[in-house]
Amino acid sequence: MSAADRRTQLLDVARDIVAAEGFASVTIDRVAREAEVARALVYQQFTDLSGLMTALLDRETEIAMAGVSSVDWSGTADDVDRVGRGILEYLHAAPTSWQIMLSPPDGGPPDLRVRLEFGRAYARAIGARHLSRYAGVTIDPDGATERLMLAATEELARLHLADPRTYPDELVLRYLRSLVAWVIGVENPDSPA
Repeated sequence: MSAADRRTQLLDVARDIVAAEGFASVTIDRVAREAEVARALVYQQFTDLSGLMTALLDRETEIAMAGVSSVDWSGTADDVDRVGRGILEYLHAAPTSWQIMLSPPDGGPPDLRVRLEFGRAYARAIGARHLSRYAGVTIDPDGATERLMLAATEELARLHLADPRTYPDELVLRYLRSLVAWVIGVENPDSPA
C-alpha cells in the first residue's frame, strides 16, 4: 500500500472510531490494531496522537465544508426550502464527517474547540447575511438570534444524522421554516414575510 493510501486508511479507522465512540476513544494502539498495522507505522504517518487527530480534523472539515458556501439565499420565501435542502444535501453527502464536526469535542485535539468556534463564527456570519436579506433588517452574527438559530440548526442536524427515520428531511425543513419565521418575528415583527 502506498504511503498516501496507508494514511487514508489510518484516517478512515480513526474517523470510524470517533463517529462511533467519540474523540476520547481514539488511541494510537487502537488505530494500529484496527488497521492491522504496527504502531510504528501510525507514528511514522502522524508523529503522535495529536498529529493524527489534527490530520483527521483537517480532512473531515474539508469534506464536510466542501461546497457549503455555494448555498445562497436571495431573500425569497422559496429560499428557506432551497437553503434547507442544500444543508441536507451536504449532510447526506458526508454524514460521518458532519457527525464528527457536530460531536462534542471531549478528547479531541487541543485546538478542536478553537476550530469549532471558528467554524461556528463562519456559519453565523453566513446565516446572519442570509437571514438579514430575508428579514429585511441587519442581524448580528454574534447576537442572540443568530446564536440560537445556529444552535437549533446544529441540533436538528445531529438528530437527523443519528435517526433519519424519526427526523426525515421534510421534518427538518418544517423546523427550519419555523425557525426562520421565529427570527423574523423577533428581529422584524412588522415584516410581511
